[in-house]
Amino acid sequence: MKSTWFYILVFIAAWAHAQVEFTTSVSRERIALNERMRVEFKMNVNGNDFTPPNFVGFQVVGGPSQSFSQQWINGKGSMTKSFTYILKPNKTGKQYIKPATMNYEGKTYSTQTVEINVTGAVNKPKNINDTSPRADETVHLVAEISNANPYLNEAIRVVYKLYVSNTSGVNDWREVNSPKYADFWSDNIDNRNSLVKEGTYKGKPYRYKVLREAILYPQKTGKLIIEPLTLEVDVVVPTGQRSFTGRPYMTTEQITVSAGKRTIDVKDLPLDGRPANFNGAVGQFEFQVETDQVQIEAGESMTASVQVGGVGNLKLMDLPELKAPKSLEVYEPERINNVRTSITGMRGNIKDKYTIVPQYGGKYVIPPVEFSYFDPKKESYVSLNSGEILLQVEGDVAAPIATTENKNVITQNNQFVFIKTDTELTSQNEEQFFGSTKYWITLGGIFLLLPLFLIVKKRKESRAADVVGNRLRNANKLSKKYLSTARKNLGNHEEFYVALEKSLHNYLKSKLSISTSEMTKNNVGQLLLDRGATVQTKQEFIKLLESCEFARYTPSTPASMREDYEKASQVLNLIDKQLKS
Repeated sequence: MKSTWFYILVFIAAWAHAQVEFTTSVSRERIALNERMRVEFKMNVNGNDFTPPNFVGFQVVGGPSQSFSQQWINGKGSMTKSFTYILKPNKTGKQYIKPATMNYEGKTYSTQTVEINVTGAVNKPKNINDTSPRADETVHLVAEISNANPYLNEAIRVVYKLYVSNTSGVNDWREVNSPKYADFWSDNIDNRNSLVKEGTYKGKPYRYKVLREAILYPQKTGKLIIEPLTLEVDVVVPTGQRSFTGRPYMTTEQITVSAGKRTIDVKDLPLDGRPANFNGAVGQFEFQVETDQVQIEAGESMTASVQVGGVGNLKLMDLPELKAPKSLEVYEPERINNVRTSITGMRGNIKDKYTIVPQYGGKYVIPPVEFSYFDPKKESYVSLNSGEILLQVEGDVAAPIATTENKNVITQNNQFVFIKTDTELTSQNEEQFFGSTKYWITLGGIFLLLPLFLIVKKRKESRAADVVGNRLRNANKLSKKYLSTARKNLGNHEEFYVALEKSLHNYLKSKLSISTSEMTKNNVGQLLLDRGATVQTKQEFIKLLESCEFARYTPSTPASMREDYEKASQVLNLIDKQLKS
């Protein structure tokens, strides 16, 4: 019996020891530099040797004040012992109330660390006894990123949420700065009818509303910045005073909140296992090539389609080209776009629709078409093959029937239409050319011009044998041609930038004697400097190349296209003058 009471007493002592509570509470977790706050260290046992923290970053302007209370309820006793300090912050930023310590029954106990956010001074400091929340403590704007480390051209989702605590409300908000998505292809998602939902912010209950959603496809590798969304918000907060019925008085304050910049670290697509026909498709896709008929008469038209469907960068990819035998006349394809943007990215399909007209009868094989894409979920490349299509063509196209023009048609009223009414008489005394003065002058001229002809012929042969020189001269001609094409397409966004980029690439080939594989930005920049171009000219040319690459995936105004065209003309003229021959 004695041993039973012994164990009971040990259990009660252990239970009492386990129930020791020693905590830190603050009057507010966010405070202005010219305000004061209350810090209370509270224990539920009569501990000894209480030691406060050093209060680094704060000045003690009151305390410590000690209180002790004890009460009995239904035969159970409880006690509270506390030490209270009044603090004033010395500097802004994140400050910390470090742990206090005390001893109880030979054991040392510590409180938790509390974080305090100190802001700049305010015009109307709060009373220390006013525990109502500040407006900027109850509203938070957050940018949530679905994936901060995506692959190139992999879709990521950015969601802007406005969190509002349950002790306050929001009347209205206005955008001060809209988010900017440089180096991303972006598409906003319509969420005008989104509802207010319940959630948590830093572990506390909040309400929130989704203000913006966007799907982004990174177009460059490395660290890319998403500029922040900034709002002016009208916040309704309690004043700390109440009416005679007990209802709190409310006031409206205007604050500015920002989601802050976000950094996205974009990975390049792996080189290991990359198919030769890979053309930048990233996602999960299905691929098919089909014809509307496999048996047709010669001269009739049929349709063949190359289609890719699924989820991924559908609007940013090129479809593989359909190849057909030369006896089948294939026209330029019509692009059919059936793509929509949802919270998972672009979804749907794109199709190139070809019109084919066979000219002769026989059996024809349309060779297989291959399509490759990168699957970011599997982190590997996938190659799909359509298989060949057998086409049976019956008959041949009839030769066109010759038709006479109206002037050769004989009617009853015009029977003499082919009888000539004009004469062409020649003189019988006309001098013969052979043996005449003109004959000998012409013959002598031919002998005199023969050496010149030989020289010209030799130069042409030498020029034809100069493969590298011809390639460079052709590149220079193409550069001028594409620059002219870009000028004609001012106002046509895609055609303009395609032509301008081709013009710059062919110019580099002709001036720097390099191939397409050597055309990296670092290599081009170094070659320009080595050949005598200034650093500024080199930078402007590289910037122009980057502008063309970026502009192909973002909308542009006619004014910006004209500015890029004029800039290209100026930079090319500068390089012509600066480069050493």
